[in-house]
Amino acid sequence: MIKGIKELFRYRELLISLVIRDLKVKYKNSVLGYLWSLLDPLLTVLLFVVVFSIIVRIKVENYPLFLISAVLPWGLLQGSLNGAVISISGNANLVKKVYLPREIFPFSALLANLVNFLLSLVVFIPLIFIFGVKVSFSLLALPLIILLELILIGGIALLSASLNVFFNDVGFILKFVLNLWFYLSPVFYPVSFVPERFRELYLLNPMAVILSLYRFAILRMPPPGAREIVISSAISLSLFVVGYLVFKRTENEMVKRL
Repeated sequence: MIKGIKELFRYRELLISLVIRDLKVKYKNSVLGYLWSLLDPLLTVLLFVVVFSIIVRIKVENYPLFLISAVLPWGLLQGSLNGAVISISGNANLVKKVYLPREIFPFSALLANLVNFLLSLVVFIPLIFIFGVKVSFSLLALPLIILLELILIGGIALLSASLNVFFNDVGFILKFVLNLWFYLSPVFYPVSFVPERFRELYLLNPMAVILSLYRFAILRMPPPGAREIVISSAISLSLFVVGYLVFKRTENEMVKRL
């Protein structure tokens, strides 16, 4: 794995070029262009605010900020995986004709969405002051929380990208899993809404812990326990290792199947 990381570093210029290409393709012929990286989550938040604070009436302090702090990282996860699952099959000509580390394609999808996420986050931070939320040193934990999410996404991205070459159904299954995963994660509701007898099982979902950590860092909400953080980190790292090993072991066969 360390050898693979070193090889990726040697191809860093190509990786950057692919990220720029993915960003340009995403916003091609769009009037607002990169503004959609901000408008898309804000429109989603507006919809949730109307539904869950006016109609369903979920009572959470600073509910718009509560939503944005989870909608943005969830968008990072969803966008990255939707791009990664077709990243090998969608670049079949390049994969077959030129030698390069093939994991560069799912990683370019991840990094393109990371750029969007960071741009949205930069705009979101000032809203904290507008709503009068006091910032604390917990905000310094944000880079580590983002890294933890990237490890989780990276493993699933590698796994889904490789499997999709052999089974075209993977993309459809992924969409269903993401929809189910969304409702099983505390995006529009807090973890405290989960019945206590199910909470330990619920927190085995790494995104439940990661989203709670985002809210801890940004909104100073109570963090998950140390045990839950360790378990979530272990699951994320394990998924990355499994995803990487599966990807590398099927790499040659992938090229033949394209």
